[in-house]
Amino acid sequence: MAVRRPLYESSGNLYEMSDAMLTAVRQRCVYLYGGSPAVDLSQVASSGSLSAISDTRKQAGAYLTRTDRFPTEAETAEPGTVTVTYDRIDESVDSVSAITDTNNKLYPVFNNSGNVQAMTATDIFDTFITQAIDLLVDGNDRDGTYRIHTGTSLTNHTLISATPVFTDTRADTGAYTAGGIPETLDQPTTITNYYLMRTNQGASYGTPSITLPVQIRSDNQLQTYTSGNFDTLLQNEIRYHTANTVGSRIRYNINGSGSNRGSGMVNTILNGGGNYQQRFVNADDYRAQEFPDGTAVTANTYYLRIARS
Repeated sequence: MAVRRPLYESSGNLYEMSDAMLTAVRQRCVYLYGGSPAVDLSQVASSGSLSAISDTRKQAGAYLTRTDRFPTEAETAEPGTVTVTYDRIDESVDSVSAITDTNNKLYPVFNNSGNVQAMTATDIFDTFITQAIDLLVDGNDRDGTYRIHTGTSLTNHTLISATPVFTDTRADTGAYTAGGIPETLDQPTTITNYYLMRTNQGASYGTPSITLPVQIRSDNQLQTYTSGNFDTLLQNEIRYHTANTVGSRIRYNINGSGSNRGSGMVNTILNGGGNYQQRFVNADDYRAQEFPDGTAVTANTYYLRIARS
């Protein structure tokens, strides 16, 4: 790994960038990625590319009726489990080509044992890009990355869709009554909705101010990059590597490797063995049914994760 110190010009002299200057450029890379992420997530109705996740809840058992007596608890069906599958997060990766350095003058210069020499693409990666990718996948709210949130608004974030990517439900125990037997088996209530958010550009470091380095012109003279040209170079580099370079690609997953992004998506379920209830209708109609009951426990927790892969 070759970390270079690009040269910059001040009052007609060339100086090597300090550690603080290098850090600012890396943070600028994060900002530029936020303006055009190479890896995006979207909310889809079904068949998303990320792993499917499940919400489970209890429902009532089927009711039973007899003409001579109430069905016993042993005879009455136990509460069952309803499973709803969510695969609503889809990942897409932009097609990004590598930059061509046709004349070996595209990149900033550095002092190579007294010689002014242009950096290579590998030097740029080692000096700026790889550290910026580490920042993007560290689990914090970094520009252009995605997270899960329990509401439809969050400071410095954009809601991807008002449709949640996961919903935790449980049986609504208050909806079941003995007088309603036969009750509808599945009577859920929503506990928490989980939404997909993208972190806005500038959320991490604002708009980082950087010291612009020097490059070699086509006539072999030195000049300072314009801010637009250097931004374009950095943005193209970080987009290329996060999309294509094995070991530096940004990818998202559910409960795999990497850093958690936002709220865990919690699937809760009631843990009771069944609330046995009876209803007398007439001398020829004795009914019984078991309703969901118990306290809420966590069955699963799913995390959206970001990884360097």
